[in-house]
Amino acid sequence: MIYIKNVLKIFPFFLIIIFGVSFLIYSQKKINSQSDKEIPVQTTVTYCSLYLSDKWKLGNLSFNSLYSFSINNKGEIINIKKIRDNFIGEDSVKSCLEKWKFLGFPENSQFSVYFVWQHGKGWVRQEIKGKGFTQVMTLENAEVELIVNPQNTEKP
Repeated sequence: MIYIKNVLKIFPFFLIIIFGVSFLIYSQKKINSQSDKEIPVQTTVTYCSLYLSDKWKLGNLSFNSLYSFSINNKGEIINIKKIRDNFIGEDSVKSCLEKWKFLGFPENSQFSVYFVWQHGKGWVRQEIKGKGFTQVMTLENAEVELIVNPQNTEKP
């Protein structure tokens, strides 16, 4: 009888320990299964040497252009949208951005890309931003090759 009373006093502590251990094991399995599915962030980005018309190169012009995009479940660039751009043109930007790839981000993650042209230097900065992500590429001491053909200001 004394034995049963002692067991009954200790029984709730055993239940707490058993449930606690079970919870820890379950939590660890869940953490491991989530981390197995995570893909590390990996980007494939080229510097966009975007075409700029000779008429803009001749002017004393410094400017920036801004575009936004999102990614699909394969990390491919989709939904490229012009936010601010009076000089480059959407086709040229889309042609460059479509080669990029962003892995390790949730599908439909939103990003922006900012291009900076500086008179006398050319393209000097390309900045990509998204939630928890920033990548900046700069070209310093770059020289601009300026070939002017007054008869043809279109892309060669």
